[in-house]
Amino acid sequence: MKVERWQEVERIYHLTLEREASERSTFLVQACAGDEALRREVESLLTYEHQAESFIEAPALEVAARIMAGEHSPIRTGDRFNQYRILSLLGAGGMGEVYLAEDTSLRRNVALKFLPAVLTKDKAHLQRFEVEARAVAALSHPNVCIIHEVI
Repeated sequence: MKVERWQEVERIYHLTLEREASERSTFLVQACAGDEALRREVESLLTYEHQAESFIEAPALEVAARIMAGEHSPIRTGDRFNQYRILSLLGAGGMGEVYLAEDTSLRRNVALKFLPAVLTKDKAHLQRFEVEARAVAALSHPNVCIIHEVI
């Protein structure tokens, strides 16, 4: 997707977020002026926005439940992946786990997302993950993470 197109998606996305939830659908129809692909892209981002609203609560509950059940992640504090050293688990869900890590080369903290092992064996899931990473990398907003690499 071209940069200009992503800028349009981003612009309409932010304008849509400024509306009340009950007004968003009508606004999107008008703002996208019959461009169904544009509307779908914005709706996709809005879906992630909605999921992110409960990011703090839901993953914490999931992690707590796993700890109480005696389940432990195979990734541990101090583990290394390339130049990244794991500091702590930030959250977990159906699409993977996110860890706070230190980039030891650049001496900065980063978030690392790991897909569940079962999803890494599925070509469609890997492609979806890469498409989503490219989509996020094209966005620029204080509330959207910066993608540095996908490995």
